[in-house]
Amino acid sequence: MNTSSDFRPLLYVPADRAGVKDFLCGPKPNDSFSIAVCFEDAVRPENRLPAAKTAAEWLVSLAAPRSWRCYLRPPDRELLAYLLDLPGISNIDGFVVPKATVSRLEEWKVETAGRFPLIPILETRDVLVPSGRAELVAACVASRALIPRVRIGANDLFSLLGGLRRPRDRTIYETPVGYVIDGLIEAFSDSGVPLSGCVFDRVADLDTLRREVRDDVARGLYSKTALNPEQVSAIVAGYRPEASEVEEAHRILCPDAPAVFLLQGAMHEPACHRAWAENVLQRAAAFQSNRSEGGPSSTS
Repeated sequence: MNTSSDFRPLLYVPADRAGVKDFLCGPKPNDSFSIAVCFEDAVRPENRLPAAKTAAEWLVSLAAPRSWRCYLRPPDRELLAYLLDLPGISNIDGFVVPKATVSRLEEWKVETAGRFPLIPILETRDVLVPSGRAELVAACVASRALIPRVRIGANDLFSLLGGLRRPRDRTIYETPVGYVIDGLIEAFSDSGVPLSGCVFDRVADLDTLRREVRDDVARGLYSKTALNPEQVSAIVAGYRPEASEVEEAHRILCPDAPAVFLLQGAMHEPACHRAWAENVLQRAAAFQSNRSEGGPSSTS
């Protein structure tokens, strides 16, 4: 299982949303996003079990061939166990682990018996200190075969930092959480476990979202959480590399490229820029086959 080059945003859908079965089992305009069905913070506690019971109606219908991935996000081990017993559960692509800690990640590995990929969300107080980040990195590396990527939980981190929330007209990197994200990037940099971009909850402000996506890309963060299809489109557009970047990447990766060369007003060093160039060409390939629809291909 290697989904590190899957750049698609992850669209969150509340599990008790009206019409969730039709949305999940109906036709999609393209494969530009994956879906996480949330039974946790997006659903009131008293509605979580009824929503899980309803899931039995649509899980069996996910068996048809599909290019998009479907994940479930239960709030705790108890609801995870309930979902694991539902018919059709083998049709999902994995579970999102909210408020992931080292111990919780181990518990969910035991509960799922290694049958499903797990996507931890880093949103506990452990994330705020270097020692906690180091322990989380070690736990994710130890379970790398089960962890395609790790998500960063912006809203919970805002709450932990003194009850804050994202200000209007500000990207995540213009807030205290931005420093936490940069610390996580440093901690995970040589782990081989990719990090994903945070949710942007000011859903009407697409201009600031686009700025934030540019900053995500500059930091190597993809698969950003989305809350509606308009956000998906804005995120996907930000992930598509410019033609000039593709040209630079090809030149950097050329076997007979000089050790240092100038192109389009920038100095390029293949020894330093190879990983960046490979990432650009992966994104270019992902967007090539269905550029007209605005989404990436499902080749990852």
